[in-house]
Amino acid sequence: MNRSRTGSWRHLCLFAVILAATHSATAQTAYRWIDKEGKVNYSDKPPPVDAKNVQQKKLGSPNFVETSGPSFSLQKVEQDFPVTLYTGVDCEKECAVARDFLKRRGVTFNEKVIKTTDDANAFKKQTGITEPGVPSLLVGAKAEKGYLENAWNKLLDAAGYPPSNREKTR
Repeated sequence: MNRSRTGSWRHLCLFAVILAATHSATAQTAYRWIDKEGKVNYSDKPPPVDAKNVQQKKLGSPNFVETSGPSFSLQKVEQDFPVTLYTGVDCEKECAVARDFLKRRGVTFNEKVIKTTDDANAFKKQTGITEPGVPSLLVGAKAEKGYLENAWNKLLDAAGYPPSNREKTR
C-alpha cells in the first residue's frame, strides 16, 4: 500500500475511534479539518482558527436508528416515479374522490389544476393524453385518464408503490 493510502487509513481509523468514543445519549460534535501543514485532523474539540476545510458533524447515540420517515424503498419509488394528480376547476366530487384515494393509499403527490389553454397544452405534453380529462394521474411517465380505482392501483403497483402505505407521509 502506498504512503498516502496508509495515512488515509490511519486517519479513518482515528475518526472511527472518535466516533466509538461518543457513546453518550446526548448529541456530540465531531470536527474534521486540515491544518497549516496540510494534515487532516479529527477531534471532538473545535479546530484552531487557521484550520482549512473545516467540517462539523453532530453525532447522536450510536444505537439510534431513524425510523420516523419513509423507508428507503419508498423514497426511491417516489424519486423514480413521482405522482401528479391533474384536476380541473369544475371537477369537485370526482377529483375529491381521486385525491382521497391517493391519500388513503399513502401516496405523496403533486396536484396540478388545469385552468387555462396553456395548462391543457402542458398536460397533453406531459401525459401524452390528447384530450384532457380530469381527474387524471401521471406516475413517472405513464398516465391514466379519468379516475378508475382499479386502473390507478395497477399503475401505482407497477411503479412499485406499496399497496397500502402505513408509513407517515410528508
